[in-house]
Amino acid sequence: MPTKAIFPTFFNKETKIWSGPPRPTMYAQDTSIGQIIYSSLRCWPTNVIQITDDDGTVLTNADMLAYATRIALFFKSEGLTQDDRVGIIANSSTFVIPVATACFFQATPFHAVNYSREPAIVKGLYEVTKPKIMFIDGSDYERIKEVTQEWSPKLITLTGKVEGVTSIEDLIKPHPAEKIYVPATLATGGDQIAVVLCSSGTSGLPKAVALSHRHIASTNSLCISTDVLYTSATIDWMTGFSITVVNLTCGFTRIISNKTFSAETALYLINKYKVTCLAMAPWQAYELYTSPLATPEKLASLNMSFVIGGWISLALLRKAQELMPKALVMFSYGTTETGVVTINIDHGLECSVGRLAPGMRIKVLGEDGQQLGVNQTGEVLIDIGLKWEGYLANPADTAATLQDGWINLGDLGYFDEDNNLYLVDRKKDLLKYKSKHYWPNEIEQIIAELPEVEHVCVVGVRDARYGDAAGALIIRKEGAEIEEQKIIDHVAQRVVVDYKQLNAGAIFVEKFPKNANGKVMRSQARDLFQEIKPISF
Repeated sequence: MPTKAIFPTFFNKETKIWSGPPRPTMYAQDTSIGQIIYSSLRCWPTNVIQITDDDGTVLTNADMLAYATRIALFFKSEGLTQDDRVGIIANSSTFVIPVATACFFQATPFHAVNYSREPAIVKGLYEVTKPKIMFIDGSDYERIKEVTQEWSPKLITLTGKVEGVTSIEDLIKPHPAEKIYVPATLATGGDQIAVVLCSSGTSGLPKAVALSHRHIASTNSLCISTDVLYTSATIDWMTGFSITVVNLTCGFTRIISNKTFSAETALYLINKYKVTCLAMAPWQAYELYTSPLATPEKLASLNMSFVIGGWISLALLRKAQELMPKALVMFSYGTTETGVVTINIDHGLECSVGRLAPGMRIKVLGEDGQQLGVNQTGEVLIDIGLKWEGYLANPADTAATLQDGWINLGDLGYFDEDNNLYLVDRKKDLLKYKSKHYWPNEIEQIIAELPEVEHVCVVGVRDARYGDAAGALIIRKEGAEIEEQKIIDHVAQRVVVDYKQLNAGAIFVEKFPKNANGKVMRSQARDLFQEIKPISF
């Protein structure tokens, strides 16, 4: 029986390379994403592009164009160039997207960082780009002022007022030059950096990922102008950023809300605005589709449910399809570096991430570097068909990741006979819980502080709700006694964020599974943990 797919994938037996369909070329390669968005916003001025549920603010394309133009003119007055950077670190609110759009208009890259990141990480990320202007929430003013004091950017509040500090309202007043404004042309062409997002890489610390105008302009959209989309993903996450781009270019209505995601909130927004498209992380999809509140009647307006950002069970996909029999229920494999790589809509495929998106090519390499064929597992290398700009101020990791034009993120996988991709292990040791990345080594170092602990190995235990729940395998020191709760409490005291807690608990073992070289095999350690202490849902 043929596999269901949105896009076909082709395999060349001679080169042993899998390819998606060609990426459609709609714009000249040196066109800026700002020029594309500017044209789109002007064409349909009365379309509603954004609704902020928190305060009921409605923006039409004309509103978005006017606000973004006025902010862009402010950037010009401040002397910002295409070599400068703008920082955005804030909750979802009405003017986040107009600020990003203004940056696109002026071709001044913005660097978006999630507001919930720890101060040391925020500082480390922004030390790479040193934005001249940063847009923040008023409640975050003192924290951001402290972490950026070395270069002292101009801080502007998007929400909340701080005495003596410029607010977004000061920038969006009518400007005499807005009627004759035109977006900037790119100084050196389409491979110029348009945006800087954050990713975690092999070093264990988040890195600044640079994406070009050509890269962004090639973003595919499955939504059309009459759709209404809701996602809680913010602009600093690749999913939220990609949705921002297609929202501005395709003109559908986006619902934004500062409410914490829950099944109840999602269903409220779906019904209030007759949402047609949902984009969620796996843990959010679990919360929604297993909720007793979710019924076919309450989800009837949806024609598309898109899940991206981690592992999701086949049972959950089938549950979602039962609730929405007429909707496309799909999930995707993608990264900040690449964008969407594959899409799967076939719920008969156990654990497959599906077929390749347009413009993507993949080869699978064995341990000695040879290219592998069908049903052979190896490292998955990705060619996005565009120049990848790499990690800013990090040539070592860029060189390690970009191998002869192919992006190697350390994922292991294989293709079946029908050209469906399967991933069999996660990227190196990086784990993700509730859409937040964490490294097991950080938690291991904290647990190792306890005098009763001889050795520790932290693994990600698959939790169908939230992703990789941290679980610790402990080898006690000879003669020492320590209870599981003491270890859990110690981590909780040293780590304030919930996604780095021992959400799966701890177990005590005599030894760790190791390979011939003595290296702990985390995948086998995870299996051992789950065998001894399975998570119940």
